[in-house]
Amino acid sequence: MKVIFLDIDGVLNSKQTPNPRKFPFIVDDALLKRLKHLLQLTGAQVVLSSNWRYDPAGIFSANHYGVPFIDTTPDLPGEPRCKAILDWLSRHKDVERFIVVDDENDELDGLPLFQPRRRTGLTDKMVAAAADYLNGKSNRDMRRSKLIRVFQNLSSFITGHKG
Repeated sequence: MKVIFLDIDGVLNSKQTPNPRKFPFIVDDALLKRLKHLLQLTGAQVVLSSNWRYDPAGIFSANHYGVPFIDTTPDLPGEPRCKAILDWLSRHKDVERFIVVDDENDELDGLPLFQPRRRTGLTDKMVAAAADYLNGKSNRDMRRSKLIRVFQNLSSFITGHKG
């Protein structure tokens, strides 16, 4: 099985996503279409690692927008997101290849990370690179610079991990 651990904010919505009523849980149709294209290219399954997973309104919204997920990572308060992902993987030995798609770097440095910018969300270039990774054509991920990731990890440590 191929798995995509998916964050939503900054991935399936961006600063450019129209949100006139300022709803807290919103998905951009164009970005969701890109995710679905990635799924078609790879046959991967989505596991929500987004903070949306432990808010009933977030799960409702993900379902409402048609985010195709099969499961969620466990809620581990105070722990970095990587621990929830590693916990999920430890209980699913049939995973052959996986990626994490997340705009943050909550101690995800040891995992194959595809990290869009909040202002754009998931891009076509990232979809192509993620498909190559999941299909075993490449071992390259797409993460932000080391300096940005260090600041993101520091911020997560100071503000508390969102798991």
